[in-house]
Amino acid sequence: MCESNVFIECAGTETRELVMEEVVRVVVEGDRIRLTGILGETREVTGRIAEIDLIKHTIMLKQGE
Repeated sequence: MCESNVFIECAGTETRELVMEEVVRVVVEGDRIRLTGILGETREVTGRIAEIDLIKHTIMLKQGE
């Protein structure tokens, strides 16, 4: 499977917070990012994509820069 875990890092900190697990779709609309999970659940966050690591199945978002 190709699901990823999405984390977010707030500006000025190195603290990472898990936003959503088993994400299968990411849609970027300006500064809004809509995440869709494997079971169809959705979550929307504000930020930007900082890194996608396909080997580790992680997506890192940054907020507030």
